Amino acid sequence: MQDVRLHRGRVWLLSEIDWRVEPGEQWALLGPNGAGKSTLLTLAAATTHPTSGSVELLGERMGRTDVRRLRERIGVVEARLDRKLDDTYDVSTIVLTGATGTRIPLWERYDEQVKARAEELLELFGCTDLAARPLGICSQGERQRILLARALMSSPRLLLLDEPAAALDLPAREALLVALEALAAADPELTTVLATHHLEELPRTTTHALLLHGGEIVASGPVAKTLTSEALSRCFAMPIEVSRRDGRWWAHAPAGWRRG
Repeated sequence: MQDVRLHRGRVWLLSEIDWRVEPGEQWALLGPNGAGKSTLLTLAAATTHPTSGSVELLGERMGRTDVRRLRERIGVVEARLDRKLDDTYDVSTIVLTGATGTRIPLWERYDEQVKARAEELLELFGCTDLAARPLGICSQGERQRILLARALMSSPRLLLLDEPAAALDLPAREALLVALEALAAADPELTTVLATHHLEELPRTTTHALLLHGGEIVASGPVAKTLTSEALSRCFAMPIEVSRRDGRWWAHAPAGWRRG
């Protein structure tokens, strides 16, 4: 993205966004509510065009390419997606629909190779035992891993995750992070962008981070240089202390801090 700006009515949602993501990088997209994270992801997903500036995705320039074909190479996982799917279908069928990007199965397009990939992804994310279970009776944590498998059915080169750990309890969150780390190991050329409010929701495999506040970039670059107490404090407009242990990140307010 180069000098990207986006507004709705008189409100500027994004301003002066310059962002370059290389193949195989694992990005964290962090910021408070209203920072513009989800809006930025819609640009990365080729579902929104900028008001000004240029967006190039997977070598294709937005405005000069067929976005429908481009979207086939981009996987998206969002917390609201499972509510758009028919949860009476079993998990195996839900994952298969990812191959065609449809909400209902197109059985004539699922050959043995497609079915084998669905089985591999279910195994990768620890969902093999759920294959015959209706989506509607799966837990929220199970659903997120199922949606992750579904998003990868088309072998995308870019995977966007919009708050994938939202509403998950601690065991479900940790299971999701283990799944994301396994994915990074299994497909090192896959590029991912994970949007969240919380450093604790970042997998160990995260390589880079972009911090947003008020639709503008506060900091961007390798995680070790970007996820600092100073940068996070500016991003969330409050004092924040950042620590890292066993490859995981943690953030908290200093002792004695009170909201003014």
